[in-house]
Order: sequence, then C-alpha cells, then structure tokens
Amino acid sequence: MKGNAKCYADLRAYCETLPIVDCHDHSGECGPKYEDPIQVILNGYFPSDIQSASSDAAIIALQDKERSLEDRWPILERAWKRTCHTGYAQVTRRVLKKFYDEDTLTLETLYRIREKLLDLTDPETFDHILAEANIAARILDIWPDTRKVLDGSLELTPRGRLAISLPGFHAVRNYEEVQGVGRVVKRVITSLDEYLAACREIFEGHKRYGAVTFKDQSAYSRSLAYGNPTRAEAEAVFNWFMEDPRRSASYPDGVKPLDDYLFHEFMRMARDLDLPVQIHTGHMAGIRNDIAKTNAVGLTKVIELHQEVRFDLFHANWPYGGELIYLGKNYPNVSLDFCWANIIDPIYCQNLFKQALSAVPHGKIHGYGSDFGGSVERAWAHAQIARDNIAIALSDLVELDYLSLDEAKEVAHAWLFGNANEFFRLGL
Repeated sequence: MKGNAKCYADLRAYCETLPIVDCHDHSGECGPKYEDPIQVILNGYFPSDIQSASSDAAIIALQDKERSLEDRWPILERAWKRTCHTGYAQVTRRVLKKFYDEDTLTLETLYRIREKLLDLTDPETFDHILAEANIAARILDIWPDTRKVLDGSLELTPRGRLAISLPGFHAVRNYEEVQGVGRVVKRVITSLDEYLAACREIFEGHKRYGAVTFKDQSAYSRSLAYGNPTRAEAEAVFNWFMEDPRRSASYPDGVKPLDDYLFHEFMRMARDLDLPVQIHTGHMAGIRNDIAKTNAVGLTKVIELHQEVRFDLFHANWPYGGELIYLGKNYPNVSLDFCWANIIDPIYCQNLFKQALSAVPHGKIHGYGSDFGGSVERAWAHAQIARDNIAIALSDLVELDYLSLDEAKEVAHAWLFGNANEFFRLGL
C-alpha cells in the first residue's frame, strides 16, 4: 500500500527505521515448521476469510495434508480469487514475496514453495526475522505453566515479555477449577478469601518473573458489560459449588455474580501491583461470532470505577471506532491499541489513525501488535502493513496542513515505539 501525499515516501522510509513494540502476540514457542505449501497460505487468520468465502467443508479439505496438491488446488483457487484483497490476504501475499520470492498464487507456485518450506523452530532464525522487522519487544499472552513462572524456569520466545492471562481466574465455575488454582501454590482452597489470596500470590509471582501487564480476553465468552455485585452475591455462588464437588455453576447467568466480582477484585490487584490491563474488544478470531458483546463501550462503568487502573483496549474495537475514540478521549486511564486491527481492516485503521490524532491525545495510542502465535514471518508482514497504515494516515494529515512532517515523524515514533515502551515500562 502506498499513500498519495507528497511526503508519504519520506515518512514511510522513516517508519522503516523505527524499532517497534509488538503489543500483543501468542508465540509460546518458536515455529512453525511448515510441512505443506498450502499450510503456508492458510496459516494465521487467513483461513477465516477462506472459510467465509467458501465453506466449512472446503477448509477441512484444504487442511487435509493427506490429499494431494493437485486435488486441493481447485478448492484453494476458487477461494483465493474471492478473498485475495482482504487485509489477511495482504499478509499472505507479503509472506509469499519476502520469504518465497513469489508474486502470484498458482499450482506451480505451490510446487516451488514445497521445495523451500520454512523451518522457524530454531530460535536464531526466529529472532533474525524479528530483527528484520525491527521488533524490539513483544508482549506475550501465552497461557504458560504457572509453576514455571513462579519458579522462574519459564523460557520465553525471543524478545518476549510476559502478560498475565486473567479469564481462567475469574471464570471459575466449580470446585475442581478452584483447586486447580490452589495446586499451583500448594494449598487446598476452602473459601473465597483463600481463593483470592492464592490468585494474588500467583499474580505477584508473575510480576517478580517480569510480567508487564494483565490480559483479559473474556469477550470471547461473555459480555464486556461487567456488573458490580456484592461480595455476598459472589460468595453465595462460590460456596454453593464448593460444598459439593459435583456441582458446577450454570453459564452464563448462574456464574455471573462470581465472575463479575472476581474481575473487579483483580482490577484492584492490578492497581496495587501497578500493572496495566489489556482487554480484548471488538472483532474475534474465527467466524460466526456475536460482536455486540465485545464492544468496548460495555467497559465504561469498569473504567469509571477503577480510575487508578491503566486500560489498554485492543483491536481498535473493530468495527466500533467511534466508541473507542470516545473512551480514549473521555478517560485518562484508557489507551487505544491497534494490535491485530491493521490486518483485520487496513482502511479502517488508516481512517481511525487520522480520527484518533484529531480527537485523542496521541500519547495514548499503540500502533502495532502482531497477534500471531509462532508465525513470526507473518508478524514481519503485519509490521510492514502497520507501518504503511500509519505512514498513509499521517502523510495525509501533513498534506492537509494539520501537522508538519517533523511532527508526523514524532507521532509515528510514539505510535510504533515510544508510547508502548513507556506505558508497559519496558525500559527499552
């Protein structure tokens, strides 16, 4: 992608020189080691677009490595012709060009790719691609073995900083889930107070390990509109299933008082530990999801209540850009994070970057997060698209005399590196 503004090339070249902070990734281990050329095409998020343009059966067929390339190619060709211009497809296109020197997708392309499939399981190769992308640090939401975090033995992928994943701690529904948390700290939990104490001990251990933020993706399974129940309401749910290990609180209504109460307690722990909280808002992975429950505006009461907690709202709240702008403008403790969104909808992000600059203090915006799991070559491609989007947006504003080129470069530095470095206290 290229901008039309006269200063676009200058600004885009400047963006290329900047180190960037990857505000959100899922790389628990280096990889992948590709075994099939169609896997190269369909890795990451692109399968969602292929499925949306074809069928569930088509995806299953394409991912069946026992079937020949010749057998699968007609299915892929039909779907590719209907999806090749999406943001996800742009990632695939850039991976094909950069790592396989291919400009088009044909059956012959797949034959050539098959002869040079990438093996990204080697940490040095993995790190080399991060260096090429000039990714200085990555915040990793990886759901690790908590015991390894607490004893310090967990090994992160290159340039990684750990996030504390919250949903499993506040979505507990039965005795066994509670004791699973208890076993991490080697105790049997018998009360809500003991459960909260175990969670605090685990979170404190994560911070000692080096965790830089909490992360909550509960929007996949529930509304972001958290209530504020009393302790008695929450404890009634907790005690009900604790007194009989065969019970499980019903989802969603039966468990909601406890879930909501624990979430607020964890926000207080985030405040006490002085760690920000990243929250999934907007679009979800896959297809056939209920987007209404993920709108960041549902968090308004949480944000108002927990004024000393720093919230990082994810995925540019796609497609609810206006609500995100409102939250960023209205609340000092809210930052806007464009992780993943740059490839969900590049044009949306270009427009929202411009709108955000004119409405929200630019020091509250984080411009890039890859949101891949191990697919480091796709993180490279995503970083290129994020740089494109930011350069296009800011160069357009320079053309409008809204800001100077030097000011645009300052903003680009803040959005790609400076803001996240300061917000997460990375010390880079």
